[in-house]
Amino acid sequence: MTLPRSDSPPVDRLTEIDPRIREAVTWSREKADLYAVDQYFREACWAFGDIVPQMLGIALCMLKPEATAGRRLRPALRILREEGFHPVDAVRFRHDRLTIREVWRYQFNIASRERIEAMDAILPSTDTVALVLRDERWAPGALPAAVRLNALKGPADPALRGPQHLRHRLGVVNGLFNFTHISDEPADVLRELAVICDEPRRDLVRRRVLAGHNARPEVLATFQDLEGEHPEHDFDLEASWRRLEAAPGAPGEPARRRARGERPSLDTVLALTRATPVDSPHRWDLLTVVTHLLTEMNVPGVTPSVPNVTEAWRPEGVAVGAAS
Repeated sequence: MTLPRSDSPPVDRLTEIDPRIREAVTWSREKADLYAVDQYFREACWAFGDIVPQMLGIALCMLKPEATAGRRLRPALRILREEGFHPVDAVRFRHDRLTIREVWRYQFNIASRERIEAMDAILPSTDTVALVLRDERWAPGALPAAVRLNALKGPADPALRGPQHLRHRLGVVNGLFNFTHISDEPADVLRELAVICDEPRRDLVRRRVLAGHNARPEVLATFQDLEGEHPEHDFDLEASWRRLEAAPGAPGEPARRRARGERPSLDTVLALTRATPVDSPHRWDLLTVVTHLLTEMNVPGVTPSVPNVTEAWRPEGVAVGAAS
């Protein structure tokens, strides 16, 4: 995509972005200003900025490694289809330390050290599948697709979830084994696509969005590949402890100490997990133990760098599609 010419819509000289783009994709002025100088968001605007009205009908759902291990890939796709979300593309990638910090850059300020270390252990365990979803129920002027899907996800607190929520329907295990990451609003869809996709891959996403590509066959093929590469795991804590107790060598030591009445520390199990290859049969048992030993997910009293998005999403003073 070439930058707008002098006779094109106005462009901020600092960011090289039409300011109306960021105003159309987030309800928060603070967030709009912060993202304006975020390099991933800038690159996303260069790729998708001239099709913002179409991107308001697009949501992004990342199916994380535990979705493969727990065989939640197909159930997630089925639920999404039932709710009117259809895949136009699927980006398969492997998280590393950098992508973890960039996807959650504006939320990690509230995360505890233990939570970050646990995510560093879990997310590189298998590939993640990012589903680029078209909301068949979306229409110009309606709630953006990303916001509708984010609301469908349901609250983090299990007591506040209902049977309609994606987290409830997938049988979320705990705060770390929750199977999906869903972009909050259109600004995050754009930014996160730029985190996980280089320029040629973003261009392919763009073409598929505009063409209304049906990505379901390739999504199912990707699911089959992943499930063929990675055995199923039950996320049963006591069963994990029993299997680890029978495991030879270092992976089984915390379980054997536990059987003798000791309490293994989170740091000890995390260190063992990091030293255990991702294809080890003991890896997911160790990760299951990690998620139950972790007691402090967030730093008390700290709020995210950007505000949370709700179904009350409305960009003040900006009509949806204004950046067309």
